[in-house]
Amino acid sequence: MRPRQLIRRVAVCIGLLVSPLARAQTQIEPLVVNPGARSLALGGAFVAVADDATAAYANPSGLVQLLRPEISVELRTWSDDGEAVTSDLSGIGFASFVLPLQRWSLAIYGQTLASVEAAGSSSGEDSGFIPISTLTIASFGMSAALRVNDALSLGLGAAAFAGRSTAIGVDFSPVPTFYSTDDTSTEAGVIVGALWNLTEAWAVAGSYRSGADFRFSRGRQATVPDILAAGARWRSAGGHATVAFEVERLSGIDDRTRFHLGGEWAFLSVRPLIGLRAGVWHDPTGGDGSVDIETGSWANGGVMHVSAGIGAAFRQFQIDVGVDSSEQTTIASVSAIFTF
Repeated sequence: MRPRQLIRRVAVCIGLLVSPLARAQTQIEPLVVNPGARSLALGGAFVAVADDATAAYANPSGLVQLLRPEISVELRTWSDDGEAVTSDLSGIGFASFVLPLQRWSLAIYGQTLASVEAAGSSSGEDSGFIPISTLTIASFGMSAALRVNDALSLGLGAAAFAGRSTAIGVDFSPVPTFYSTDDTSTEAGVIVGALWNLTEAWAVAGSYRSGADFRFSRGRQATVPDILAAGARWRSAGGHATVAFEVERLSGIDDRTRFHLGGEWAFLSVRPLIGLRAGVWHDPTGGDGSVDIETGSWANGGVMHVSAGIGAAFRQFQIDVGVDSSEQTTIASVSAIFTF
């Protein structure tokens, strides 16, 4: 065996040992869900609820429902062992500040959207590469809401996306060479939303969040999908029970639809107020997904998610806990809200 062939085969083996998920070059689309432990526990059915600081991202028109200035911080752990990508995120998932101003409400926020690792290799024997890639995406934005009348509110926001991708691997052309890259990219996006309270019990809402497309060196790509959402919310007389439904149309690597259903029961006669929540939703791509650029096929299949959580509201402080679980993904969240 010639020395060059030996070096190539050793390099391939090293790449496969480092990442047993090595496959064709992929474009990554991270799983994007609404921030906040309450939204997570409701199965993501939040566009027509939107009554806390996370509305700055989920549906800014809901910000007018907040009556006092509010600071929200979410701690989130995220584990996703997909077929082609692996997520492991622990830290601050979302933070925001909301300032109500009579008919107006203003908000600023920051959010971690993704922290994933992927592996891939091209099929070319002489020119291929076996990268081990990491991807982190964060967004920072401002949102505003206007109460048009007692029933209708409108919201508008602007967001900046920042993506960072690192990679190490082996390039076989013209000779086997190890490489390391560290790239950053930025994109801008918009958020619009509307909330219409039809009656004291029923409300309908809609929102649109534009995404981002990142292009990094060596053909690495990442996409945050555009999301068009519509939903309805029913609340019982007295406010003990809430049921919410939401449908989302995602336009990213591929167009697809997600359905969300969630409910909450609030114990309003106890102090602090206690809320129990549960939800379910379907994800057509299974989680943090990747697609083979050549074939356009998804690496992960669709799965069902189930969620549950609990919250306690004090006079100026609220804490919420939520867990979302599927065959592939587990997300746990703790949110704290301070009002003053």
